[in-house]
Amino acid sequence: MKKIFFAITFLMATSFSVVNATTLANNVSLSKGFSVQATPPAAVLQSFTALFGNVPVSQWKLRSGGEWRAHFLKNGIARSDFTSTGVLVKSERA
Repeated sequence: MKKIFFAITFLMATSFSVVNATTLANNVSLSKGFSVQATPPAAVLQSFTALFGNVPVSQWKLRSGGEWRAHFLKNGIARSDFTSTGVLVKSERA
């Protein structure tokens, strides 16, 4: 009985690891309504640069509502959301 339990546990852990590896390989992480993306549209990048300069962005996320969120730190601002056309929706302090 213990052998069957351990075999099932091993198979479940292995399949979970494969799913996580596939998710990381595709550079997509789905949690709390976000998808992590490598590059937002050019309009979003241009708008961000116009507003915040060449501040390094630690992560871009595509929100479930279609807005792009930039995670960065400049003058106490930690996050900003943009529409896909580059319009700033909101900024949040750290």
